[in-house]
Amino acid sequence: MSKKKIPLSMIFNIIVIGVCIGLVIYFIFSKDGLKDLMQGSGSYAWGWLAAAVVCHFGNVVIDCLITWQCIKKKYPKFTFMQGVKTAVTGHFFSAVTPGSSGGQPMQIYRLNRMGVDAGFASSVLLQKFLIYQITATVYAAVLFIANNKYILSQIKDSFTVWFVAVGFIMQLAIMAIVILAGLKPKWLKHTVRLFMPLITKLKGAKHSQKLIRNIDSKINVFRKSNKDFFKKPLRIALYTTEVAIQITLIYSVPYYVYKSLVPNGSGKWFEMVCAVAFVSIVSSMLPIPGASGVSELAFSVFFGSFFTGATLKSATLIWRTITFYFTIIVEGPMSVTGKDNSRLSPKEVREVISKSE
Repeated sequence: MSKKKIPLSMIFNIIVIGVCIGLVIYFIFSKDGLKDLMQGSGSYAWGWLAAAVVCHFGNVVIDCLITWQCIKKKYPKFTFMQGVKTAVTGHFFSAVTPGSSGGQPMQIYRLNRMGVDAGFASSVLLQKFLIYQITATVYAAVLFIANNKYILSQIKDSFTVWFVAVGFIMQLAIMAIVILAGLKPKWLKHTVRLFMPLITKLKGAKHSQKLIRNIDSKINVFRKSNKDFFKKPLRIALYTTEVAIQITLIYSVPYYVYKSLVPNGSGKWFEMVCAVAFVSIVSSMLPIPGASGVSELAFSVFFGSFFTGATLKSATLIWRTITFYFTIIVEGPMSVTGKDNSRLSPKEVREVISKSE
């Protein structure tokens, strides 16, 4: 009997799950962890913690709203509830796949099951991603300019400097790639082909050719759709404003966690928003599901000056629970269930994810 080989992706996912479980156990049961905090005599403001949850919920609602607005312009019968299902599908599969690679393919597949043309869905999601990427990058740049002394004071070693610099460059590179896809598709296609020898060496000729065809197809669809999209500046302004509010809400979560654990603390909201912006930049560097491990480390670096030794671990765990584990536990079931034809089976999920790799 032939032995079945365990896919590397499965091994990787098992390792990531193990890391997540290990981190949760560490932040709860280690010294000065959540268990020690709860057993101590400190005072906690639960209302502030509720505000943190509301902020994350508001971030999710706005993303659902933008998704619905983008699709219904061509499909008027597309409901807000369908927008919710599409958005949470993207959240969940972005959280559990390396480099958030599974989010958009699963959204496109689910939208197609709802009757939305796959080409249109792909283009809309790329436009939505472009607006979010540009807004988030500009947001971080403005925060750095407005409060550079504080940010620089938190970057205390060359290792952190390297992480922040590379993370910010990666954000700019992603933004540039998507802009080129819309404005100069031929340039982007030529640039992609420069990496053909490397892709062929790593993945083989068949896979590299398939990848090139897939990229060319997405660039063509994106370019065609953008001709109409960029002629409507008011719509772009609306989406950009909504994304800016969305980012502000999710970046405010650590501040409310801080106010919950350190009610009498003097930490400022603006400084914490700056800090979490750079946590996001650093976390985006490595293609690990949910940036597990990296996010916790970056949070400890940038928020160590706000929280005491007795509250930092608990704050890290609560922040990750609200912004990451909530996505897996609550949004996960919503991303594959439903009473209509958009319901996804485990087999379909595996097939879509494997095709996107």
